[in-house]
Amino acid sequence: MTNVARITLAILLVAAAFTIAMAGEAAMPAWIIGLSIKAGFVPEFGARITVGLSAALAGILLALGRRGRVPAILVAGLVLFSGVADLSASFSLGEGAARFIRPSVQIVVGLGILVTLLRTEADPKRLRHPLMAGFGVIVSLALGSAIAANVEVAVDVQQLQAGRDADGRFIVNDLTASLWESWEGLPIEETDVLEYLPQLRALVLDQPTLVAFYRQNCGACHDLFDGYFGERLPARVIAVQVPPADGVELTESDLPEDVYCADCVKLELPQGPVWLTESPLLVGFIDGKVACVSTEDFQTCIEDASARATAQFAEEEARIMESD
Repeated sequence: MTNVARITLAILLVAAAFTIAMAGEAAMPAWIIGLSIKAGFVPEFGARITVGLSAALAGILLALGRRGRVPAILVAGLVLFSGVADLSASFSLGEGAARFIRPSVQIVVGLGILVTLLRTEADPKRLRHPLMAGFGVIVSLALGSAIAANVEVAVDVQQLQAGRDADGRFIVNDLTASLWESWEGLPIEETDVLEYLPQLRALVLDQPTLVAFYRQNCGACHDLFDGYFGERLPARVIAVQVPPADGVELTESDLPEDVYCADCVKLELPQGPVWLTESPLLVGFIDGKVACVSTEDFQTCIEDASARATAQFAEEEARIMESD
């Protein structure tokens, strides 16, 4: 059983190396991605090291033969630890249930091989010659290093770094209604929103403006746009799409692909992070300051901004006529 468990472990390591090399970030343990970023390396570096190390360990286990019982125990323990760490990271990141399958299988397999190795002993009469085993270990290390140095791993580095922090966790940005309400009366320059949407600085200064945050699969969002923004309003309307977090897929729905808005300026928050904001969320700006925030009573916000815009246009028209 010791020999079978060791060979099985080597096969699994080769399969893991091949899968990571082909699938990239999707097959990478989350904790390794986080560790790579925390250490100051790009995730691709951690992926390449993982592929090369997995291949080298598989070769070492096969080269040592029955002498590899103790190394196999250590490697099985590493596989078990990696599964537990990956499962914990997936829970903390709030990822989908599909991401829990691989670490769960890894834990079960690693634990099974570890128990088997601990409960059985290799036949001392059938141990491989030390010189042959040592030569095989050197060759395995050389091959693993070569693989790590040359393998191309499909890791979208920019997307990972945009959506995750130094610990590999998703970046969470707050733009909830309660935060906007704390900004009421403040100029847009004194809010944090320009960090994510710098285009708003120029757009909200010259006239009363309504900024509507929405998600594509949000029925209430489509109702807001269809009910209030289907026709052109006196106030400027800016539609800001809230994208899903990196790796999160939108649920299927019968809703249109995007909201309909007559004469809207379309913007989108940066992709990758988790965006904490209600949908829909409507924010009104008067004279470049946050004037109203609403997640339900949209009409009051819209009527106020529209009335102010109409009055502003009338004043400008009167000044032009006087100057003529």
